Amino acid sequence: MKSRCGIVLLLIALAALLIAAIPAVSLASTELNRHEQQILKYVNQERATAGLGKLKVSAKLVDAARAHSTDMGANQYFEHDSLDGTPWSERLEAHGYKRDGYRVWKIGENIAWGAGLYSSPALIVDQWMHSAPHRAVILNKDFREIGLGAVSTQGYGSVDGEVWFFTMDAGLRAK
Repeated sequence: MKSRCGIVLLLIALAALLIAAIPAVSLASTELNRHEQQILKYVNQERATAGLGKLKVSAKLVDAARAHSTDMGANQYFEHDSLDGTPWSERLEAHGYKRDGYRVWKIGENIAWGAGLYSSPALIVDQWMHSAPHRAVILNKDFREIGLGAVSTQGYGSVDGEVWFFTMDAGLRAK
């Protein structure tokens, strides 16, 4: 009888561990790196200053943003659309941020790259805020979600050292 109780307790403990691990697995893609966390902080500060609500992190938008920053760094280009000509809106849909089934689907994207001091998240957001189209994405009152991709690579253009590529995707989906 004692061994059966021990086995039952062991099974309960294992089940509890598995259940506790499920949220960690599902949230893994929304864990932001240090640069992404800072961009999120500064973007939400700008929104708060303008009287707008904070953007919430979307795993699908993070996946799309990181994939794009990674692609730009690996393939040495700087554009919203992919090298093969795929529009950035299709990239968001391919990563699961679909318009199907939603009455409202709005998206916006900012990209940037920088090296050394020019890769500071504070400076990146400041540059976006001093550009009308980029500022419009950050301060769009309709947007509710955000995905960020900050990825470093070695070299870009005439820069030989570490270079950071940034992608900020924002959106709204409403049924």
